[in-house]
Amino acid sequence: MSKTPARKFVVRMIIGVAMMGAAFAPSAAQVPPVAPAEPTAEDIVVTARRSGIPVWQVTGPRTTVVLVGSIGSVAPGTQWDPASLDSALAKADRIMFPEALNVKIGLFSLIGTIGKWRHQASLPKGQTLQQIATPDQWARLVALRDRGIIKPGFERKHPYHLAITLQASVRTNQKRIPGANAYVRRFVRKNKSKEIPLAQASVKEITADFFGSDPRTHMACLMDAVTLVEAGPAGIQARANAFAARSAAWAARRVPEALAARTDNGRQACWPEGGRFDLAQEASLRPTVRGLMTKPEVTLAVLSLDSLAERGGILDDLVAAGFDVSGPRWRN
Repeated sequence: MSKTPARKFVVRMIIGVAMMGAAFAPSAAQVPPVAPAEPTAEDIVVTARRSGIPVWQVTGPRTTVVLVGSIGSVAPGTQWDPASLDSALAKADRIMFPEALNVKIGLFSLIGTIGKWRHQASLPKGQTLQQIATPDQWARLVALRDRGIIKPGFERKHPYHLAITLQASVRTNQKRIPGANAYVRRFVRKNKSKEIPLAQASVKEITADFFGSDPRTHMACLMDAVTLVEAGPAGIQARANAFAARSAAWAARRVPEALAARTDNGRQACWPEGGRFDLAQEASLRPTVRGLMTKPEVTLAVLSLDSLAERGGILDDLVAAGFDVSGPRWRN
C-alpha cells in the first residue's frame, strides 16, 4: 500500500532533530524541514519489479512508461508480492487500466435488460439451431442430448443461452485467487484522479450490440462450450494443470511459458470476447500507449500479458517505434 505513514514518520523525525538542533544553537535561526523526495521513474520501476510479476520499463526522449502484464485471476499458491504493486501504483503519476469499467445502470434499464434477456432465450419464431448449425455441429449437439446433458427441445434455444447452460454444467472445482487486476481495480477505485480516462461504450450501446446480434454469430461460443463438455474429467484436469502452470510462469516472469499455457475455458469465442466493443478497445491500446510516451508524467499501465507480449503485440510495436524496452524476455 501507500508509503505515506512511513513518510510522515520520517518527516516528523527530521523536524524533531531540527528543532533539537535549533534549541542548542547559539542563534535563533530555524532549520527548515526536509521534504521527502518525489519518486523517480527508476523508483517506480524498482518497486513494481519487487512484485515478482512481468514488468517492463519503456523509455523515450520525454518520459518513462511502466508496463505490467496481468493474467487476471491466478491459481492458489501463486507466489507474488501484491504490496509492491500497490506501492508502485501509489508512486506513479498516472494509472492506465482498461479493465476498470465504470458501468452504471438505472433500475428501469436493469428491468428492461432482464426482460430482453429472457425474451432472447428462444430463437426467433420459425428458426432452429439445426438451421444455423453445420451438419457436424448439429451432430455433436444431438450426441449431448442423447447423453442427457442437453434437454430435449434444445433446438429452439438461442446458442448463447445454451452455451451458458453447458458451461455451468461443467464442474471444474478449480479455485482461483485475485491476481494483479483485482489490486489495481481496488486502487483506482480509491484514487480516481490518477486514472487515465479511456473511451468506453455506454450500457445502452453494449446491450444494443448484444441483443441486436444475429444468433449465428454466437455459434462459435456454443461450440466452445460443447468442446468443454466433450473433454470430460480428463480435459478438466488438463485445463487445471495448464492454469496452474500459467500462474506459476507469470509469477516467475517466464513470459513465453505463460503465453504458451493459455487455457481454453469454453468462453474464448463468447460475447463480449471478440465483439465489436472488445475489438475496438483492443485496437485503441497501441495508440494510447504510444501517446503516453509523449507525456512528461510517469504512467504505470496494467494490461493483459497477451496484449503486451504476443507476437506483433504492444511490446513489439514499441520496439519497432524506436523506444527502449527493458524487462523480462517475452519471445523465445
